Amino acid sequence: MILYTKIVLGVFMMTAMVPTIIGVNEASKGTRNHEERRRESARQQRCHLSVQCMPLDGSPQQGLATHNAKIYITKSPSPQLSPLHGGFYQYPDFSPGNTAGFVSITGETPPTVRWIYLDSQTHEMRWGGKQDTEGNICGPFDWTQDEERITLQGWEGWLAVRLPHDEKKAEELGLEDGPGLWRLYFDRHDNGADLPPGAEALEVTLKRTVAQS
Repeated sequence: MILYTKIVLGVFMMTAMVPTIIGVNEASKGTRNHEERRRESARQQRCHLSVQCMPLDGSPQQGLATHNAKIYITKSPSPQLSPLHGGFYQYPDFSPGNTAGFVSITGETPPTVRWIYLDSQTHEMRWGGKQDTEGNICGPFDWTQDEERITLQGWEGWLAVRLPHDEKKAEELGLEDGPGLWRLYFDRHDNGADLPPGAEALEVTLKRTVAQS
């Protein structure tokens, strides 16, 4: 009889707790939904990307040349340089509803939205139309847990690279500071990205800054 009474009391207590449990679950679900909507909205905001040098990597001169430098895109040999102005976007070859691609508005006339992708042969980051992305790495792009830095394929393998003889390329782009031309690479296999002899490379991160317009 005592055991029976305890069982009934336990059931009674559980019954009384059900509304509280449901309320907590609903509140938790509402918080998760709100956070998901916030993240989705934040990912849709257009942004600029700037280089952040890794501590103690490279010389002081290299650090001064690259740290806080904004990422630009250009259609060579045009002298026009356009700051990367874009963000996460649904890439058609990934799962439905993804925001794992990355796009930017270019300086073309008229301005055009183009895909940002990794050249699978050279390991240099490039931009172009959908046909240009074929056979190359188009993501998944993501952000770090603090939502401040950009990742590709789950990690930050970014390199700022200065190639030999890039002074001529700088002239084509209308840059007065030839040595100030650095390219963005991604060390996909963590083996140095097979850079050509004489290239300078710095490990960097890409900071995401929301564009004001």
